[in-house]
Amino acid sequence: MTSATIGIDALRAMRSDRRKHRVEDMDWFEALYRVYLAAFLGLGAIFFLSGLVGDAEFTSADLINIHTHSPHVVGLAAALAVFIGLRSGANGGPLAVEDAEVRHVLMAPVSHAQVLRHPAIQRLRTFAFAGAVAGGVANQLLGRRVPNHPSLGLFALYGAIAGSIIGVLFVVSALLAHGLGIARWLTTAIASVLLGWQVAVTIGDTNVAGPFDVVGSIALSWSRVNAIDAVGVVVILILTAASIALVGRFSLEALARRSALVSQMKFAVTLQDVRTVVLLRRQLSQEHMRVKPWVKVPRVLRRDVVVGRGLRSMMHFPIRRIIRMKLLAIAAAGAMVLAWRGTTPMVVPAGLALFVLGLDVVEPLSQEVDQPDRTDALPVERGLIMTKHLIVPALASLLFLPAGVFTVLILEPGASSLGYAVLLGIIALLGGVAGATINSVKGAPDPLSGANQGLALPPEVSGMSTVIRSGWPPVVSILACLPVLALRYGVEQQTDILGNTLRATGGVVILLVLVAGWVRQRDAILAYFRTLKPPTSSPTSITESN
Repeated sequence: MTSATIGIDALRAMRSDRRKHRVEDMDWFEALYRVYLAAFLGLGAIFFLSGLVGDAEFTSADLINIHTHSPHVVGLAAALAVFIGLRSGANGGPLAVEDAEVRHVLMAPVSHAQVLRHPAIQRLRTFAFAGAVAGGVANQLLGRRVPNHPSLGLFALYGAIAGSIIGVLFVVSALLAHGLGIARWLTTAIASVLLGWQVAVTIGDTNVAGPFDVVGSIALSWSRVNAIDAVGVVVILILTAASIALVGRFSLEALARRSALVSQMKFAVTLQDVRTVVLLRRQLSQEHMRVKPWVKVPRVLRRDVVVGRGLRSMMHFPIRRIIRMKLLAIAAAGAMVLAWRGTTPMVVPAGLALFVLGLDVVEPLSQEVDQPDRTDALPVERGLIMTKHLIVPALASLLFLPAGVFTVLILEPGASSLGYAVLLGIIALLGGVAGATINSVKGAPDPLSGANQGLALPPEVSGMSTVIRSGWPPVVSILACLPVLALRYGVEQQTDILGNTLRATGGVVILLVLVAGWVRQRDAILAYFRTLKPPTSSPTSITESN
């Protein structure tokens, strides 16, 4: 038996022992409780929104459009996954093994391919499962609107297959880009060509097939079966096997850098620190601010220090971040159009896309929150400074309104579409900023709070409060997208379309004002609640009384 074989056997034994110890130390009740909580909140929110406004059945014309355009649309999701995967592979992804394996196992005289094959398969399995869940839920919701539909389980099955393929394509493209050592500019060019091709066939009224239409065709297998789909699946399987065979060529330096950042990101996720996750994600993708600003901010706009700092920060945004924000605005607009057409749950991805866009827009505010010592040292209330920081993000978010309106006009041309797209787009973008603002400000260190606040709560209550605290910011962004349902209701009932829409947008405006007021008075509110707490006896006083 060779030394390499002995080393691989020892590695397998070590991983087996670690897995056993991990299972032994696991609290199964807590694990099952987390799964139950995630399933209850996630699926419950989707089906609640789906039943909030009754989804009408598709007409014959709608079914024709679905069969014609769905392969392009689902293929667009696959093309986007490949685009992100290629970029991730060029930046050192997608594997993130532990630091000990990078420093010791991969430096030992064993085959790197055999060491990294198991993490690569785990990565494929994880993303395939996540894609299957998302695709199955999406297709099942689609099946609810198909008249005389077959079993909803059949819809979920084919949607799960298509979703798992999309997840696999992300990992495979990243493995190929990293394993082949393709330069970043070349991966960007290849990914842009593939994505642009798929976008062109999706938007244009053409019979030309896109490079990923086969994935969308599989999602429609509940109504038709194409033999060419099997060929596409075989090609994907071949690419998957080739990508796994290339893991031995991965860069140790990239793995070491990525393992350190991912370990920090996992710790930040356990603390629900979204701000740190965002910063670490930018480091993973090697995204850096511009050294020179796009445009020098005029002196007249810098009279207010807070507003001037925000504008100067925006002027240093890198082009890739701006493109990402524009794509998020386009995706949100497309999702809201689908919600207007009758698929109510699409307001959820629309709100989430705008929430992610808002996390980038509120960067000046987040930087202020990251350095509380500076705001505490100024002779100005911190709430006033935070409130002024809302001006620039609110105005900057509106710069992405034309991209969303243009998307709406392509999907729903018409003069009325323009007016409602502008009205709902402004409210939705500001809602995304509001959700991101709550997420950033609530993470600010509070000098009035104790270090052990909330430790006396039972695990069930503290767990639920943590989920609510983490989920409330994106919920605000989703609520800002709900006026599109009021617009749809008015069109369906042919009663006061504009009035229904204005009343719904007015409710969102009130919510936005409340968020701004909360930012302004947050410290005062927390101080007031601290005064309501009964004083606790210190250990010293108890000892003295005895």
